[in-house]
Amino acid sequence: MVFVTTTTVDRIPAFYNKIVRDTVITQLEETAKHFGISLIGYVLMPSHLHALFGLPQIELLSKFMQSFKSLTSRKLKELEFGKLKDKLWEKDGFRLWRPRFDDVIITSEKQFKIKLDYIHNNPVKAGLVNEPKGWLYSSAEDWLGGSKGMLKVDKYFEWTK
Repeated sequence: MVFVTTTTVDRIPAFYNKIVRDTVITQLEETAKHFGISLIGYVLMPSHLHALFGLPQIELLSKFMQSFKSLTSRKLKELEFGKLKDKLWEKDGFRLWRPRFDDVIITSEKQFKIKLDYIHNNPVKAGLVNEPKGWLYSSAEDWLGGSKGMLKVDKYFEWTK
């Protein structure tokens, strides 16, 4: 299992509306399915994504992230970004994501719980909601609320079987 963070260029809050967030979330699900990667936990914030992934092979991570970021950029390039448009369009063209991402391989149950709590509390800490389950673009409902969120979450670590 791996914890991943990827951020927009200059931490621009590009995921500011429902259409943009829905596009990113849908692409996350589609790309994970294509690569056979389990989504264990996630939160899409205005300028970044945190996620816990179950991968059959850690070597897939770079290709998966490259594909996910490329596909979301292509889809979002066509959308209207208002005041943010000048910040996302450069001489070389549209640039949504920072070229790199951060990852931490999860090696213990304690580390897993810390990262999952961090993911779910991120919108609360940012002042976007009062409780983790209040943020729609998160796996908090799956883990804390007992009902299903927007994306299928692998709570039973099926990817290990």
